[in-house]
Amino acid sequence: MTTATLCERGQVTIPKQFRTKLGLTPGTVLTFKIDGKTLKVAAQKKKRSPFEEAYGCLKGAFGGISTDELIREMRGC
Repeated sequence: MTTATLCERGQVTIPKQFRTKLGLTPGTVLTFKIDGKTLKVAAQKKKRSPFEEAYGCLKGAFGGISTDELIREMRGC
């Protein structure tokens, strides 16, 4: 069993092995629930920004040529 100590400000460090296994990164939102005498902690599903959702959606849409090649072709160079 792994333990951690609660500091004066109510903070606790989640051991690295658990952060790594669960994919917890800075900014991850956690929810807390009391179940009898047990405190349960769960990570909320990360919401992706519209930019993250759109990233890569046009990959291969222009026949696999690079952005630089596409711009040169459009400019007629």
